[in-house]
Amino acid sequence: MTDNTRWESFNMNAWGLVATATLVVASALVTVDARMQAQPSSASWDYQVFCASCHGAEGRGDGVIAKSLRKHPTDLTQLTIGNDGVFPKERVFKAIDGRQPGSAHSSADMPAWAEVFAKSNDSTGEENAAARIDVLVKYIQTLQAK
Repeated sequence: MTDNTRWESFNMNAWGLVATATLVVASALVTVDARMQAQPSSASWDYQVFCASCHGAEGRGDGVIAKSLRKHPTDLTQLTIGNDGVFPKERVFKAIDGRQPGSAHSSADMPAWAEVFAKSNDSTGEENAAARIDVLVKYIQTLQAK
């Protein structure tokens, strides 16, 4: 075997290893990215980012922009008390979703969060947006007055 042939053989093997390593890394990154997009954001983080400015950090309807709104934000801590001791999960989900006529979030003051979440990198698509809202509803349930 000549030196030239050995060098060509080495180059082919080296490029093969580089190509294989690149494919493995790219596959891993695609898998991680897909998992990240399919997972809803943390409910407490979503609440603080999307809800607290109106409903307040503790859900009492006293957020920093509450006074500037035409309709005062709901005191989220009183939902169970106002519903005969049962947390109204479906009603809260629909209110956050906001796409049904007459829902609290269908007004200009409050966005339809389902549309916002469906377009977000954290919850792309309708199914992921619904899962994100469901987790947020469960978080709001933890804010209920005892």
